[in-house]
Amino acid sequence: MNDPDPSLLQSVLMLPSSAVGYSLGRALSQHVHPRFVLEVPGSEIDVWAFARSGGCEVSLREGIHSQAGVTWRKRGVLETSHGTSWMTVRWEGHDLEVVFAIWDRDMRRDMAHWVIAETEAIARSFATALTEHSALPPQALLVFSNGCWSTDSSSFTAVRNARSEDLILPEGLLERVLRDARQFLASRETYKQYGLPYKRGLLLTGPPGNGKTACLRVVLRELGLPVLVVRSFNSRYGEVEQNVSAAFERAKRAAPCVLVLEDLDVLVRGSALSALLNELDGLGADTGILTLATSNHPELLDPALSERPSRFDRVYQFDLPNLALRRRFLEHWNARAESALGIGERDLDDLADRTDGFSFAFMQELVMSATVRWVADGGERTMAEILPGELHSLLAQRRASAAASPQRTDG
Repeated sequence: MNDPDPSLLQSVLMLPSSAVGYSLGRALSQHVHPRFVLEVPGSEIDVWAFARSGGCEVSLREGIHSQAGVTWRKRGVLETSHGTSWMTVRWEGHDLEVVFAIWDRDMRRDMAHWVIAETEAIARSFATALTEHSALPPQALLVFSNGCWSTDSSSFTAVRNARSEDLILPEGLLERVLRDARQFLASRETYKQYGLPYKRGLLLTGPPGNGKTACLRVVLRELGLPVLVVRSFNSRYGEVEQNVSAAFERAKRAAPCVLVLEDLDVLVRGSALSALLNELDGLGADTGILTLATSNHPELLDPALSERPSRFDRVYQFDLPNLALRRRFLEHWNARAESALGIGERDLDDLADRTDGFSFAFMQELVMSATVRWVADGGERTMAEILPGELHSLLAQRRASAAASPQRTDG
């Protein structure tokens, strides 16, 4: 390999933004001749993630400055991130180079990779392996936010660890959602035979904290398909409409897949609504996308979404748990708790009765806060003695929240 010109990247990136992409490709082709240069535009591929999965070996090219920084993830953990850089790659016995550049253009952020190889065939084969890995990364799911896709291994782990036996839901609710999803995925030929668009949308709605996310994780685990999650269509770079289109375009390439739209009532405010309707209506006859959406406030959804079957064909309601479900939740927790933390049948009945109006999230907070209190007290009091005090605090918190809610505004 020839030594790279240390000033090549800097000189090109100082050009007008509209000229950067073409100029960098041209400069690289001249610099590495007779090797082949293949441009791979967009932000969707990640050489470093490919290397971490064992797909290749990668290092920064010596003799040229490459951007690298760190992102804080949690206490004591900094994650390395790479910007404009020149990399050397070892892949399936081939030595390649990859140049990655980022530049601002017309109120958006452009980025591209240039793969440098001995032949066009090698460059294309590597680019294919790299893009396929990035489109469907193992041990991760893809999340769309701030105008681009990234992998989220922690969310993937949460899906992988989800278990139906840990769900406390109305009888048959999980089974109905799963049956609907599985029937769709198994019916491709039927859809084709009768000329039906091969797409389906399921909407999970209801007050927060009542099992929508937990149910969704179990469904995703059971289906075993690639998962793409949209958390926001807003970004600093690019219009909302462009981001909606980009999200669905990636889903089409990954199909058959599951496209998850989180907090739909927040996600599609303003111009995002019309763009989303256009995408849902415009999905092709053989798309193979199962769209799963959640909403904490279905009353805020436009009827064009919530009441139009061709967009979301089924709506599943996750309401506050009734007395029987609250009792089941407490029984489930009691069965898993250490014997010293257990409570008797009479106390279970009393707690289930006094938690009317609690969501599952509030029920979880009740038993967790009581457990923390039990530990802090050194086990001097029983859980049956501690739980009433924690329940009183949570009831007071709910009353205060209800009293303040009429004064809240979206601003």
